[in-house]
Amino acid sequence: MNLRIAEILLENSPADFWKMLKQINVNEAVGILPKGHDDWRKLSLDDYIDYSSLAKYKRMINEYDLKLSAIEDNPSMFNIMLGLPGKEEELNNIAKMIENFGKLGIETWCYNWSILGWIRTRINIKTRGGATVSGYYNDDLKSDPAPVKITASELWKNLKDFLDIIIPVAENSNVKLAMHPDDPPLNYIREVPRIMNSIESYDKLLNINKSKYNGITLCQGNFTLMTDDLPEVIRHFNDKIFFVHFRDVSGDKYNFHETFIDSGKTDMLKCLRAYKDIDFNGIMRTDHTPTLSGDKAIVPGYSYFARLHAIGYIQGMFNAIK
Repeated sequence: MNLRIAEILLENSPADFWKMLKQINVNEAVGILPKGHDDWRKLSLDDYIDYSSLAKYKRMINEYDLKLSAIEDNPSMFNIMLGLPGKEEELNNIAKMIENFGKLGIETWCYNWSILGWIRTRINIKTRGGATVSGYYNDDLKSDPAPVKITASELWKNLKDFLDIIIPVAENSNVKLAMHPDDPPLNYIREVPRIMNSIESYDKLLNINKSKYNGITLCQGNFTLMTDDLPEVIRHFNDKIFFVHFRDVSGDKYNFHETFIDSGKTDMLKCLRAYKDIDFNGIMRTDHTPTLSGDKAIVPGYSYFARLHAIGYIQGMFNAIK
């Protein structure tokens, strides 16, 4: 096993954090799509999924001597997930995007199949030494109505149809599709079903399309809320794990908050040993770290200092077991 940390980049270039990553021996990066109308990467005539926009983004990252190994972001795909008119255009755009990933050597696309996306209901929870973290508490949303109507069986059908169309494109482009779990991994939020929420659901995902390009983003913060034996789950999924979010939480799937990498519910050293046992060759990154005093987060959970701490912690554990 080679340790391949690919940290996510959320900020504009130039960025001191990008320089810091290289200084602490991080050589790969995870990007997001340049979708916003004021996004600094979108200063062109092209759409964000087009080759020229993605190539410009890759060049910006390469200037910091980092390799763009993955994109972690959904383009517009709600019509696909809901089975609504307009899904054909979204499918065509995703196919074009993946083809361009392949041309640019972006090896992994991390996506999700969640109508409501990842949800936190509190973002200023105090933890060790006064650092702040985000969390989810189910009762905070109990009065909100359902924003859409769909069943779990319909979501599964639409997912199978999606994979049947997009996986051949991924195979031809040599781009791996890594499904991120529902965050939090509940059956329903606001009466909207969530289907990527258990070990059994991931077994089903892998069985409805057995391509070697159909795989998993094993976000430990979510998977540890699905199982009491995360190292065994890592061994179970083995080479279908393409991407890892190496993080931890405290609580259960109904009520939890993020933690420092060394203070959650999971034995992180046992997890890293499990990745070594399966000879994991994908990428991993930190995720949802606390915000330390004097630091700031562009998005809650993505401040700089605690992410650097988490990266060093991972590197130290890896050196202890290799």
